[in-house]
Amino acid sequence: SNLTSLGTLQNQFLRRLLKLPMCVSNAAIRLELRIASLETVIWKRVFGYWLSSWHRLPNHYLFQCLWRDDFVNPWVGKIHAKLLSIGISPADSLKMNLRSAKRLIEQRLADIENQHNLAGVRVSAPPGITE
Repeated sequence: SNLTSLGTLQNQFLRRLLKLPMCVSNAAIRLELRIASLETVIWKRVFGYWLSSWHRLPNHYLFQCLWRDDFVNPWVGKIHAKLLSIGISPADSLKMNLRSAKRLIEQRLADIENQHNLAGVRVSAPPGITE
């Protein structure tokens, strides 16, 4: 997908900037620098936009239609699927106040990315230390 290409570009940039060898994993780079992947940053912005629009214009019929489960729209479908994949009900997220919903979604995205990064880093003990 396009987000994967952006992530590759981000990793190439960081690798060149820091002059890191190819053996250093992308996950290790992000963990060390404490930065999110571009995919996570973009999803946070997408959710922030949609939630802000919903709360600013709660009676605007367009937004109500877009968030209905039976309405077919590629973007809304992707947003629904992403929310469900991180364990959040789209309907429940709209019932929360704006600040709480954003905080929950951003925290869940950060936690999942951190888990993926930790799983992607092979940890080895320094020489002379055994388990």
